[in-house]
Amino acid sequence: MRVMLVRPPAHHTVESEVPEAVSAENLSYPPLALMAIATFLKEKSHHEVAILDAQLDNLAYDELERRIAAFQPEVIGITAFTVQLVDVLKTVQASRRVPSVKKVVIGGPHVSDFPRECVALPGVDAAVKGEGQKPLLDLCNIWEQGGEARGIPGVMAHPDDPVPEQDVYFSNNLDDYPLTDRTLVDYQRYYDVMGGGGIFTTMISSRGCPYRCTFCNTPRHRYRVMSPSRACDEIEACIKLGITEIYFVDDTFNITNQRVMDLCDEILKRGLKFSWTVRFRVKGMNEELLRKMHAAGCGRIQFGVEQGTEEGLLRLKKDVTVREIEHAFKLCRKVGIRTVAYFMIGTPTERSRQDVMDTIRYSIQLDPDFVMFNVLTPFPGTTLYDEGLRDGVLDLNPWLEFMRAPREDFKAQVWDEHFSRAELRDMLNHAYRRFYWRPTFVARNLLQIRNPQDFLRKANAGLRMLKPDVPRSTPAQHAESR
Repeated sequence: MRVMLVRPPAHHTVESEVPEAVSAENLSYPPLALMAIATFLKEKSHHEVAILDAQLDNLAYDELERRIAAFQPEVIGITAFTVQLVDVLKTVQASRRVPSVKKVVIGGPHVSDFPRECVALPGVDAAVKGEGQKPLLDLCNIWEQGGEARGIPGVMAHPDDPVPEQDVYFSNNLDDYPLTDRTLVDYQRYYDVMGGGGIFTTMISSRGCPYRCTFCNTPRHRYRVMSPSRACDEIEACIKLGITEIYFVDDTFNITNQRVMDLCDEILKRGLKFSWTVRFRVKGMNEELLRKMHAAGCGRIQFGVEQGTEEGLLRLKKDVTVREIEHAFKLCRKVGIRTVAYFMIGTPTERSRQDVMDTIRYSIQLDPDFVMFNVLTPFPGTTLYDEGLRDGVLDLNPWLEFMRAPREDFKAQVWDEHFSRAELRDMLNHAYRRFYWRPTFVARNLLQIRNPQDFLRKANAGLRMLKPDVPRSTPAQHAESR
């Protein structure tokens, strides 16, 4: 069968309180999950597979339909994030207008959070909960033979199919998955605005996270890792394509320090030259680990700090202390690894404007190379959302209505116990301007600019910070794998 995997456009993303400067310069990541599924289908079957990344070219829906029709697929697979549900539904509709399309399958984070609502969307034939490699292969094989899709693990395609209780994996060993073929997309066009301007991609070397942060809706699937040798095979394949920057989008990269050390040893042993970024927890970090990472090419670590008080960290169940946070950033500066700090504004423990200003001051005190502020937006499926329902701060009905009938004017609820949406937006804008327009920050980043394209991206983002702001949407959920 001819199969096209589609990342929908991002024209109608649920409004989120993110400044225009940040959303306009959002990191351009390749559709890693779709690339992994396409690679699997090509290696394990005879099905013809193509990927259409509608976000890369910001496709209008008439052009999206035209490109789908040009490939003449029989099966369409669409990756779905909850905040992009309107665009997902419009992509389903565009696909259904193409005569060759017989079946439409939905996968991705939205299915994990709202499985029944997802499979009930008009025009959807099947929904996959969990990793899509094996379920999509099973569906295509059955449909090609003219059979009825029913009882497939991880799939809801028949009225009698129950909601899968657990996600389905091809294997518990990530080494069993084929090397992701990045030539399935126009890989040279993806970039990292915080990077060095080289050809950029993402990669996953482990899956799963044992932690229980109350704001995170990442599925608590079992922790699985890729061996250092298998990870370096994929890194080598990337380097051969001219890729020089890799962002490891593991849910949490340093579940154990030993795994990180072993990977660094393998990188050094093979003499692989590339720059890489990871998402880290501050707990358990030490100078020996960071020096080994730096020697192996790690240039940036991204930390979810979220709050600068012990009370705030406890409420979010971060399982770290302020002292550990500060120690981690000092170590990174000492070793020479750049840092990104993520902060939330409008959390339950920020009860006054002064509390928020203290959070902003703390971000400056930490002195990361970059900072990302977001207004706390509790998503269904998170502990914090359940707490908001319990305490009467949040209302479930708007989300349920949106799941069943997505509409363009929907706004995600913020934690408005202490501040209005407008007040939170104003403080968010203030946070970005306060951090990024410090003379020391501007001077430091001018010294780090490596080429004209890098300069233009960063200059455009900076100039937007000066404009009066309005809320913008962001297509990314908590993690790329989500």
